[in-house]
Amino acid sequence: MVEHTQRARLDYVNTVFVVGSGKGGVGKSTVSVNLAVALAQRGASVGLLDGDAYGPSIPLMLGVRKRAASQGTGAVLPLAERKEIAPEKKLQPLLRYGVKVMSVGFFIGEEQAVAPMPDVLGLLIRQLLYSVNWGELDYLIIDLPPGTSEPQATLCREVQLDGAVLVTTPQDIARIDTSKALTMFKNGNVPVLGVIQNMDGFMCPHCGERVEIFPQSREARVQLDDLPLLGRIPLDPSAAAYSDKGYPAVVSMPESPVAQALVDAAEQVAASAARLKRVSAADEKEKGDTEEKAQTEDERED
Repeated sequence: MVEHTQRARLDYVNTVFVVGSGKGGVGKSTVSVNLAVALAQRGASVGLLDGDAYGPSIPLMLGVRKRAASQGTGAVLPLAERKEIAPEKKLQPLLRYGVKVMSVGFFIGEEQAVAPMPDVLGLLIRQLLYSVNWGELDYLIIDLPPGTSEPQATLCREVQLDGAVLVTTPQDIARIDTSKALTMFKNGNVPVLGVIQNMDGFMCPHCGERVEIFPQSREARVQLDDLPLLGRIPLDPSAAAYSDKGYPAVVSMPESPVAQALVDAAEQVAASAARLKRVSAADEKEKGDTEEKAQTEDERED
């Protein structure tokens, strides 16, 4: 188990949460981008870190194209820097739709591969996190790669994460892997805010009818089923097409069912994170009062 005292909190960032799933291809990045933009539309100051070094897709979804492969210093990633970096030497995030964004994809061409060793991957993403001049943020969202290895392990161990949002699709093959991610976060003492079920039905572009395209799991996943359901996001071909062009659904088609579901999910995530922080603050106060009382009693005995 990871102790909270071992983890560092980012300066000037109120709430840090990750978006993850043990399964690839469930739409974590799509959810991360739309949650970030939806929170920014509510007036929050939001940062978004693309934590997938092997397949960074956040730049494309936000309309940032880097087709040419980087050469020499242009492809150097901030691995050797210390955590304490002067503000003027930090990387400046790109601002898109009111969100401050950073990704490994900004350093390499979109068809160029980065292949760090697994034990280095966590260090890379952690350092990228600290190397960015985020400024003051209400929320920093970290979009995680698939699986339960790195950079998840390093982030859970070394960074104070205020919560995790799990993304799955309806069928059991995705829910099994999402349950593994849930176990990983619980073992790392990272509170899970809830689950978003993505690709939950297909919105026909011709008649508007909702059609189930993935088989709904009939098998109970007790821990997963006990989590709050933050949203059921339908699959809409138009949303996918806009996303490939750099326009998130909450921007390109705000009145659509998919955008409304994502906005509702963002509101639930914000409310859940705030509730957890209030509980944590109350626990810390109670702990402090208990320690102060014990110290006073010890002093009286002396």
